[in-house]
Amino acid sequence: MNSVAVQQKRFAKFAPSNNSTTGYSPNGSQPIIRFSIADTKATADMKNARLNFRLRVLRAANTEVAVADDVNIDRRVMASGVIDQVIVSSRRYGNQLESVHNYGRLNSAWYDSNYSPKQMWCNQNLQTRSIGIGKADCFHSTGENVATLGNMGDQWARKQLFLNGNAGAQPPSSKDASMIDCSIPLHLGMFQSSDINLDAVGGLEIAIFLTRESFLLNGSGNNPPTAGSSYQLHDVSLSVPLLYYSAAEIAAQNAQPEQAITFMNWTSIYSVLDSTFTSIAHRLNLNNLLSSIHNTQPTASINTFANNNFALRDSGIEQLTFLKDGVKNPLEKTTIVDTPANQNINQRGTKQVEVLTEALGAYKNPIDVLYSQVTGENVTGPAAIAQGHHQLGVNYDPSGGVGINVAGTISYDIQTKLQQLGNATLTEPYAFYSFYLSKQGYLINQNGMIPI
Repeated sequence: MNSVAVQQKRFAKFAPSNNSTTGYSPNGSQPIIRFSIADTKATADMKNARLNFRLRVLRAANTEVAVADDVNIDRRVMASGVIDQVIVSSRRYGNQLESVHNYGRLNSAWYDSNYSPKQMWCNQNLQTRSIGIGKADCFHSTGENVATLGNMGDQWARKQLFLNGNAGAQPPSSKDASMIDCSIPLHLGMFQSSDINLDAVGGLEIAIFLTRESFLLNGSGNNPPTAGSSYQLHDVSLSVPLLYYSAAEIAAQNAQPEQAITFMNWTSIYSVLDSTFTSIAHRLNLNNLLSSIHNTQPTASINTFANNNFALRDSGIEQLTFLKDGVKNPLEKTTIVDTPANQNINQRGTKQVEVLTEALGAYKNPIDVLYSQVTGENVTGPAAIAQGHHQLGVNYDPSGGVGINVAGTISYDIQTKLQQLGNATLTEPYAFYSFYLSKQGYLINQNGMIPI
C-alpha cells in the first residue's frame, strides 16, 4: 500500500522554482515569482493557499520610510498590491488555465465589495498588513481623515514600513532589517473553486508578476516616493493545504479512461471611457458566464506616485445599460441619483446605492448581500475620503448560479461626467477595468486537456 496515499491532510510549503537569494523586485533581476506544484495524488485547497513573504520598502536608495514621509500603500489591499498579473498553467499538459491581468484592480474591488469598511478596519486589514504596529501618535485617536498627511490611518500603515538597522544592506538579513511579515490569499477564480485535483490537471505552474513601484506606492506631500523608491520581497513561499487520496480512491481514478473537471476563472479586459457617452464592446467566448465587475480610474492617474492606483473612483456615471449581442440584457439604469455636479469627484465616495448593490451581487447571490454594506455611512465613508468606493457589476444568473453562454458581444452604453480629478469643470478619459467570472470545463484523457 502506498503510505503517502493514506495520509489525510498536510500543509505543504513550496519555495519558488526560480528561487532568488537577493529577493524579488519589479525592476530587479527577478520581477516574476514562479511556483511548481507536482501532479501528486491529492487535491489542493487553493481557497486557503497563502503567498508568504517579507516586504521591504525604501523611500529612496538606501533610505528607509519614516512616519513623516508621505509614502503610502492603499490600506484596503496593502501587501496584496504587490501582484500585477498571475498566470496558472498545467504542469503536465501545458494548457493555460487562467490568466488575470490588472490583478491589483481586481483585488481592490474584491476587498471593497466582500467586506464593509467597518469589517475591513476590524479584521481584514490585519491580514493585508494595512494597520501599523500600534499608533504613531497616542494623543490622536482619529483614524479616518485621509485627506491630510497627518492622517493617523496612513501613519499607522507607515509604521509597518519601518526598517530597523542598515537599510542599505544587500541582501538584507534579520539582523540588518526588520521587514513586514506578510501572508496573503490569491483571489483567482480557479482558486475559489472546489478543491483542485492535482493529478487530473497535471500539477500547477503559477507565475506571479510583480507590480511597478509607481503603481504600488503613492504620496505627494513631504518626502514622497520617487523614481528611486523601491520594494523587495524576501523569504517567499506558497503554503497550500493538501488532502491526499486513499488507495481505494486512487484505484478508482486510475480505472477511469477520462474524467471531466470544472472550475471558475477570471477574464480581464482593459478599455477606456473617452467620451461623456461611450459604447464599449467586448467580444467574448465564455461558457457559463456568472458575473462581471468593472471599475474606473483616470488614465492620467495610472502608474504615477501622486495618485493611489488602487482607488475605485467614480467617473460621474449618470446612465448605464448592459447589452448582450446588441440587446439590452440584463441591466439598465436610465436615471442614476448622483451628488451635486459642482462637487469634485475626489471629495466623495458614491451614494449610488442601486448601482453598488448590483455590483455586490456580482460576487454573491444578491439575497446574501448585507444591508450594512450599502448604507450611506459605509459606502461613502468620511466626507473627506479620497480613496473611492465606486464600481459597476452585474450577476447574470443570480438564482441558478449556472451562468449564461456567450459567443458574441457583451457591451455597455455609459453616460458619465468624466470629471477631472481636482477640477469639476473639466473632463478627462478614464480607464475602464473589466473582469468576467465564468466556469471553464475540461475533458482529460490520453489526448490531454480538452476544453469543453
